Amino acid sequence: MACIKSASRSALVAFAPDAPYLAAGTMAGAVDLSFSSTANLEIFKLDFQSDAHDLPVAGACPSAERFNRLSWGKPPGSASEEYALGLVAGGLGDGSIGIWNPLKMISSDDQNAAFVAKLEKHVGPVRGLEFSVLSSNLLASGADEGELCIWDLAKPSEPNHFPSLKSAGSGAQTEVSFVSWNPKFQHILSSTSYNGITVPFQLFGIYGSRNLLQGNFADSNRRRCSVLQWNPDVSTQLIIASDDDNSPALRVWDVRKTISPVREFVGHTKGVIAMSWCPYDSSFLLTCAKDNRTICWDTISGEVVCELPASTNWNFDVHWYPKTPGVISASSFDVKVGIYNIEVKAPNM
Repeated sequence: MACIKSASRSALVAFAPDAPYLAAGTMAGAVDLSFSSTANLEIFKLDFQSDAHDLPVAGACPSAERFNRLSWGKPPGSASEEYALGLVAGGLGDGSIGIWNPLKMISSDDQNAAFVAKLEKHVGPVRGLEFSVLSSNLLASGADEGELCIWDLAKPSEPNHFPSLKSAGSGAQTEVSFVSWNPKFQHILSSTSYNGITVPFQLFGIYGSRNLLQGNFADSNRRRCSVLQWNPDVSTQLIIASDDDNSPALRVWDVRKTISPVREFVGHTKGVIAMSWCPYDSSFLLTCAKDNRTICWDTISGEVVCELPASTNWNFDVHWYPKTPGVISASSFDVKVGIYNIEVKAPNM
């Protein structure tokens, strides 16, 4: 299971939804071989016909802050050809969100021409960030103050911010670590946090929200939660992981009944850092953890299908390439973004 393409970067990544490109943003807290303190957003071309191992840079621009999360959304519904490749959003360390036009990054020599907007609402690093697949103009974000923000980017240069969402009482979230849109229902999303609280929300247009079904939930130990993903096929189920070394199991929850998890996946020996549920075949789930393992799970049997070769350092970000089954990305503290073919079976078509 060799690495088929790579770039020497300590970067969070996001694949283009409908084009052979990869965005990479310099990760906050990472140290490269030159001890540089600069930050960049780059677009790499994915050319699997080429024999070259290094990913070619198709465009780049500087960023004032380093990245805690990166998301690439499809073109907004009302967008012109100017945004034909969609938008790249970066959750930054100062509490802001940067919005870039990747087409401008690729086609323009002006490094500043690609920057579209700066969204300012949060306090602390923005670690929760995701575009909606079903409503491509909507971007959800969360940070240390525990609020969930929904941004309307139908007009990218004139972003609109809906009223912030926040859980209340003893179940209130702090330090949002991840947000995820439901892939089946466009007005349902969820956020999880380092204080162990997960909140599924149902949106009501521009008028606010209410908690979905059973409301806030946590496990009995209220373990620290680092990442969550909705099941691509079962709309009421999501999986949550913790980066706590004492609780590395993956837990599947059903929001209709949150007394206890539906099931667990046990394999990692240290905390889970990142996770990605395969978008075209829900029987595959990708995880990476502080035990230096990157595992592909069979979510039907709960068994390990395969894993990447052991490394000397953690992978901290993993994603499935949406255009080719079995192709994934893994970002490592070894200053490497690698593209791998893990050779899983093709989805049922």
